[in-house]
Amino acid sequence: MSTAKTRYFLFGSAAILTAGLAAGTVAYMGGMPRALASNTGPDELSLVPAGAAMVAYANVQGVMTSEFRQRLNTLMDNEGKGRQEFQEQTGIDVERDIDAVIAAMSPGAEGATGHGSGFVALRGRFDIAKIEALVTSKGGQLTDYKGARLLVAPEDKGESPRIALVNAGLVIVGSDSAVKAAIDRNAGEGTASITSDGEFVRMLESVDQNSTVWAIGRPQVLGASVGADPGVQVLGQQMPEVKWFAASGHLNGGLTATIRAEGKDDEAGKNMRDVVQGVLALARLQLESKPEFKPLLNTVSVEGTGSGVAVHMTLPAEMLDVIVKQASAVHGEHLKQLHDKHRTAEN
Repeated sequence: MSTAKTRYFLFGSAAILTAGLAAGTVAYMGGMPRALASNTGPDELSLVPAGAAMVAYANVQGVMTSEFRQRLNTLMDNEGKGRQEFQEQTGIDVERDIDAVIAAMSPGAEGATGHGSGFVALRGRFDIAKIEALVTSKGGQLTDYKGARLLVAPEDKGESPRIALVNAGLVIVGSDSAVKAAIDRNAGEGTASITSDGEFVRMLESVDQNSTVWAIGRPQVLGASVGADPGVQVLGQQMPEVKWFAASGHLNGGLTATIRAEGKDDEAGKNMRDVVQGVLALARLQLESKPEFKPLLNTVSVEGTGSGVAVHMTLPAEMLDVIVKQASAVHGEHLKQLHDKHRTAEN
């Protein structure tokens, strides 16, 4: 992978990290105060094209100032190296400059080769002159597109990622076509946005308005994207009955999270509820020997009728301590084993 693509994926990872934190925790274990005038979501949704396979949102300031994040950093001894590298590459300080992030992924065109297209939109306060100077100092190029400044690293060719400085409050990063299409929609031109999709809006309205992060997607569309990552394809194949999913989390001292899934019909909904209940029963059996985790499972509840299912859970702050400490112990033991193998090989 080229340096340019590495930076692109680093940028995307930094942007959707907070959304993955909530959704991944819920999936493994089995409000963004929206500050909105309506139930149609944040203004940034107007940038997302209709038909997007997945959309994720994070109230970055809500995450950064939460006790959960502070506690996690303390427990993991996180010095923010990823944020520092990101800032060096883009001139953007995630913690201070960004208020909110929205990331979108769209499937590739039918019959096309390569990955689907996507972008990450950052809303905040950006020093455009400083960012431009940083890019040009590294040999990058600057072009204009409908009033936005497009930044391209010198080694990028063809399907290179673009950083678009739309204005002092909005930066968009992604594939060339996705970024330009988002700029068009920002100007009220081009194709319709995802807010015109009634099914997406219905799923969005099911998201807790106190959520700090959320993600909504369609597994089958995501997995069927031509050229998509094999792991994503497998995910779609393993969930043939899931039409939509919505995961959300509210960060405070701990994490309160919900994941919802909507099946293709009532029978699919019943099957999903049965599967979830079975997973929880198995988890309880496996944790019989680990009483420190029982309080977590006791917070998990399942509900749903018709074609839907919803799983709610709460991760208290003290439980976070337990999970991170155990994970650190496992990681330490793994490093010790690697060190022993290396020493044995040298001998």
